[in-house]
Amino acid sequence: MSTIAPRIYKLRTGETVIIRGAIPDDAQALLEHARTILTEDLYNIRILEEFQNTLEEEGQWIQQHIDHPAQIVLVAELDSSIVGMLDIENGVFKRTAHVGYFAMSVRPEFRGKGIGMALLQSLIDWARENPVIEKLTLAVFATNQPAIALYKKVGFRQEGRRVREIKIAEGKYVDDILMYRFVKG
Repeated sequence: MSTIAPRIYKLRTGETVIIRGAIPDDAQALLEHARTILTEDLYNIRILEEFQNTLEEEGQWIQQHIDHPAQIVLVAELDSSIVGMLDIENGVFKRTAHVGYFAMSVRPEFRGKGIGMALLQSLIDWARENPVIEKLTLAVFATNQPAIALYKKVGFRQEGRRVREIKIAEGKYVDDILMYRFVKG
């Protein structure tokens, strides 16, 4: 079973955010969060029209992460509202099970306050204690400089670049930056 005890972080604004493991009851709020992020249409591979998750599917997805020893969904709560989330899944094969692939998002109006940092620190702490995860990895649009700077700030390094990996529109592409950080040895 994979979860964390709620953690409280003080933000740059003086507000406090709670980082905790998601539960199936968060499904509706996470669906709304995803739709908000996808509506922004800035740094996502998936577009809003491709997001068709039902409430039941979202609840099952959360529960699958809870039930898996090397996966977790974290949420950032501010004033009882989910304003950010992070999910991680590890490799499905024995030789890649030690690698955790994650994605993170923070609602646009809450960026720059330290919520992303709180989510990342909670992830790193969880991964250090997890008996399976040794390496954290992510992919980020090369145009997402604020996210790249945040990842570097907590010790992530670039390990690759997928050139023209994301097709935004006809004739318009974005490179995908691959980053990593070891949490053990």
